[in-house]
Amino acid sequence: MQVRKSTKIRRQQIVDIIRAIISSKGIEHVTISEIAGEMGTTKGAIYRHFKSKRDILRLLIDNVEEALMDTVDNAMTDENPIQNLNNILLAQLTLAKNRRKTSFVVIMGAMQFSDPIIRKKILALIQKYLRKIEKLLLSGVKLGLIKKDINPRISAMAFMGLIQSTVSVWSYKDFNFVPKKMHKQLWNIYQHGLGL
Repeated sequence: MQVRKSTKIRRQQIVDIIRAIISSKGIEHVTISEIAGEMGTTKGAIYRHFKSKRDILRLLIDNVEEALMDTVDNAMTDENPIQNLNNILLAQLTLAKNRRKTSFVVIMGAMQFSDPIIRKKILALIQKYLRKIEKLLLSGVKLGLIKKDINPRISAMAFMGLIQSTVSVWSYKDFNFVPKKMHKQLWNIYQHGLGL
């Protein structure tokens, strides 16, 4: 007799499969049939855990948000906000390398889903992230560590863009990069933009 896996374990397996589908095939292939096929189970088994594709994507976004925010929070270990930005950059590149499909690549894939509720959820995650980075930048300006004429909001978006574009490119190369080496080069570019 086959023992059923707990709902929590099964839901996590489904999220892992969705990440893989989005990263390798694109969001349009995230269907209940595709997920069931990848899991070697029936569509009914998937529907026991999720009511719809929207529910699946919500869990996926929650999972990405938790990993991303934990990474950002754990990287802020210094009193110096500039050093914290530097730490966050390395931590995010390392997260992308280690977890591969848990990254902004997945979020950007999910953004293609036309469901307004999913799009709103993703936008909230991106705004939450940008606020954290912007807060560090504002602190750097107040402390005189960053030139006063920078726009913290735009600089936060540029920071996110550096990471997003790097991870996107490397996702197509099977994440074959060394985070510390990439970090040093990206940080060099970013700090020059801040006038450091």
